[in-house]
Amino acid sequence: MPDTPFVFNQVGPVMEITLSKGKANAISAEDSRKLNRVWETFRDDPEMRFAILTGKGEKFFSAGWDLKAVSEGEQPDADYGVGGFGGLQELPD
Repeated sequence: MPDTPFVFNQVGPVMEITLSKGKANAISAEDSRKLNRVWETFRDDPEMRFAILTGKGEKFFSAGWDLKAVSEGEQPDADYGVGGFGGLQELPD
């Protein structure tokens, strides 16, 4: 799944999210909104106890903001979702 920005696995009360978007795991606003939905699912499921965030990148965990998306017109004030960039920074509750 080369167009999938992350891989999601759940085993019992443990959720594992692996960033898997190319060499740098850069995160666009669209990726951020998708991650936000994953974090909301974790937050809202009373059975979930642990979340593990890993990166499958060839170079490092994540380069941060996807500069390719920026070069294609993504704005700094794009909608990153309720949780903010990556879905974690501002997620309520």
